[in-house]
Amino acid sequence: MAHHHNVSGCLARFVARMRDRVPDDICAARIGRFLERSAPADTARLPDALGQRDGRIEKAVADMEPLTRGILILVVGRKMSVSEVARRFRMSEERVCRHFRRAMEMVAGQA
Repeated sequence: MAHHHNVSGCLARFVARMRDRVPDDICAARIGRFLERSAPADTARLPDALGQRDGRIEKAVADMEPLTRGILILVVGRKMSVSEVARRFRMSEERVCRHFRRAMEMVAGQA
C-alpha cells in the first residue's frame, strides 16, 4: 500500500510540472475559445471592472501578451479564482499567478 502512495505522489508532481510545459500560445488559444463562446465584450468591460475608465488602461490591456490579457479578463472581468482558472485551462496556479501579477503591474504602471 505504501508503494501505491509513493507512485500516486510522483504522478501528481509529474502532472503538475507538465502543465507548465504547455506553450503560452496553446493556453491562450484555450482561453480565447472559452471567451469567444461566452461573451466577446469582456475586454470592453475590463476597465470598468478595474474601477477606472481610462484610455491608458485600455492601451495597457491591448498591449499585453494574449495569455496575460486572457487571465486578467478571467480573474477580474469574470471573477474566476486563480485556482479555478488553473483547473479549467490545465495550468499550474503558479503560472496563472505569475501572469496575473504581470497584468496588474502593467495596469498599475499606466494608472
